[in-house]
Amino acid sequence: MALVDYGSSSDDEEGHASQKQATPPSKKPKKLPSLPLTFDITPKDDPSLHQGRMRSRPYVDGEYNTHVYLSLSISWKLSKILETIIAQLPPSPNPIHSLLPNLHISLTRPVPLRRHQIQPFRDELASRLGQICPFKLSLVGSVKAYYNEVTGGGSNRAFLALRVGAGARELKKIVDVVLDPTLKKIHRPTYHDNPEFHTSFAWTLFSTKTDNQDTSHGNHSASGYRSEEAQGLPFGEEDLNRVNSIFESEVLKAQPAGGWTISSVEVKIAKEIATIPLKLA
Repeated sequence: MALVDYGSSSDDEEGHASQKQATPPSKKPKKLPSLPLTFDITPKDDPSLHQGRMRSRPYVDGEYNTHVYLSLSISWKLSKILETIIAQLPPSPNPIHSLLPNLHISLTRPVPLRRHQIQPFRDELASRLGQICPFKLSLVGSVKAYYNEVTGGGSNRAFLALRVGAGARELKKIVDVVLDPTLKKIHRPTYHDNPEFHTSFAWTLFSTKTDNQDTSHGNHSASGYRSEEAQGLPFGEEDLNRVNSIFESEVLKAQPAGGWTISSVEVKIAKEIATIPLKLA
């Protein structure tokens, strides 16, 4: 009988050892790379990203900034006239930024809403706006300056605007009958008592601080913006009178015959925009 050669225990150990050496060592899991600096989930006030603007109201987590307004589509001709007006004004310490061609007419202040308030707010607006009939709107031909001054060292801004002529009464009705009651229900600030409805087409930053003086609490017009001339402010009265003498009639001619037909209102909540129709014919 042939003898069977059984390996010794030492041979087994050497075999196992060689197998262990053949197995590559396990690598440590790599850490995920850090997010780039451009990726930031928390809003920050960086004026360099917003043409020098800063929030007039601090960011609050869980609140959604809401704005109700009319969107105004203007012709290429009117847009060019307004661009020419901007170019005709003398240089200012800060650059003038055009808002063309996307113009709007504000019907509320910026309103902070909590998440649970958003849908009821929309539903209430839709119900009330459904009782308002469409109407015609036109703009006054003369350009006016408005000064929005922020208390506490914020970004003061001066605006070039055209006021609403025909249609101002209907806008006031929307504010009084639709928006103010809806905002009061949720204890949010209503619009100005005697608003001067207008559409801004350009803006610039300005400072009202002088030697040992801060005029950030100056008088304001009914729209909530200071509109009278003050020393050191951009868009002076003399300059506006000059451009109005040249372009006022042109601004009127470039508007739609009979004015714009207003049949809906825009509601912007955070970055989402919804169009709410007025009463259907």
